[in-house]
Amino acid sequence: MKEIKIRQYVQNQLSRAPFLLKSYIQDELGNKYLPRNIFIRIKKILNDFLKGEKTIRIIAIPGLRGVGKTTLLAQLFFELFPKYQKQLLYISVDEIVNTLKSDLQTVLEEYQNILDTSFEKLEENVFIFIDEIHYDKNWPTVLKSIYDKSKNVFIICTGSSALSLQSTPDLARRVIFEKLYPMSFTEYILLKTKNLSLKDKNIKPKFPSKGLKEKIKNALFYSSDAEICFSTLKKLEKEKNNYWIGIDRLEINRYLKLGTMPFSLTIKDETLTLRLINELIDKVIKKDLLELEKFSIDTIEKIKNILLMTAGSEEVSVTSLAKSLRDISINTLIDVFDALEKAEMLIRVYPYGSVYKKVRKPSKYYFMSPSLRYALLSIVEGELAFEKYKGKYLEDIISLYLYREFTQKGTSPLFYDSAKGGANFILQVGKRKIVIEIGFGNKGTKQVEYSLKKTKGDYGLVISESELSLHNNIIKVPLDYFLLM
Repeated sequence: MKEIKIRQYVQNQLSRAPFLLKSYIQDELGNKYLPRNIFIRIKKILNDFLKGEKTIRIIAIPGLRGVGKTTLLAQLFFELFPKYQKQLLYISVDEIVNTLKSDLQTVLEEYQNILDTSFEKLEENVFIFIDEIHYDKNWPTVLKSIYDKSKNVFIICTGSSALSLQSTPDLARRVIFEKLYPMSFTEYILLKTKNLSLKDKNIKPKFPSKGLKEKIKNALFYSSDAEICFSTLKKLEKEKNNYWIGIDRLEINRYLKLGTMPFSLTIKDETLTLRLINELIDKVIKKDLLELEKFSIDTIEKIKNILLMTAGSEEVSVTSLAKSLRDISINTLIDVFDALEKAEMLIRVYPYGSVYKKVRKPSKYYFMSPSLRYALLSIVEGELAFEKYKGKYLEDIISLYLYREFTQKGTSPLFYDSAKGGANFILQVGKRKIVIEIGFGNKGTKQVEYSLKKTKGDYGLVISESELSLHNNIIKVPLDYFLLM
């Protein structure tokens, strides 16, 4: 009976997947959504496979809930449909495990029965799209087996942010991990202007200036000294200004509030969007965190409050937080923050210095998306939630950009100065130490000067709304540069 149910599921997926996935790639009028930047990278790998370059055959896309993984999967599916219609399978492991009470291996075996051949004997290409693969604990073994059996099976799968952490060393050599992050500012503007252009012919989609992101990144973080950093940014000023023509500067506030989450672009009601983000947070807590740690129901119920306290705090001391909560142990609290970090709800920044200091001093925690902090704080602060914590949202977005660009294989080169009056960030790029301070308005250089002297840093950056300027070995960088990175 169970085998019949699985066979029916696979047959249904083969026929209904195009109809199911179409709603993810277009609006109710049939207008297609523009793909994210990651789409181009994966499409190139897919095209190489179609041309016969079959070294890369599995792509895993980890990411936080709500950042558009299923939409990306659907867009890639339709790159192949209908040309390869008979060789396309889309499945959701959440459905397989929690609804059908089955597993990925059983479903893929049934798919081979329907193909009337095993993966080893395939003579034509087959493409398998797997959503939420992390729901099957044995997914690494299943994917490794398929990779070793056939060069004609191409798999694209999505999963929680911790997907790469659950991978085995053997699988890591066979899988390309392409993480999907919350949207950058240029992605937000592009998708927003594209949506508006569908209703108003006078509005044109605002594409980012080609190569400008890398130019800004290289100037900010790979210059040999402050003077070269400043002069390079000065040369990019015209190109930067050209991008901002026609963009209302209030878009920065809108982006910080909700614009990192793609689904916010199609919802006009901010209250509804905030509710959906809070529901997303609840799902991460009640579903994803349980994949990482075996928390008790009592602990799970407390995690939303822990996040609320984190959202309104400068630094998070586990000891003081445990005293505030009282009925949760320090060890459990450490496990909670570790799980939230693995789930990429939070970005952890350690204090700069020795291992002893990193253990003794509290870490700073930023939210992977400022929209998460805003949604949480809106619960208790209401309409005051944005202006009251505006600086924190800016810190979140800067930490996201730095995390996205510089964190590799779980290792982050990002720290903060734990001393009173110290700077927000100390970034170690190779042998270079760059001190970074963030703020709205005309932010001063005092904190950067202090941390530069203390850490013997190379140069400092003050990212704010000031004009581009050079102060000894500190560059004041306007936010409108940084957001284009």
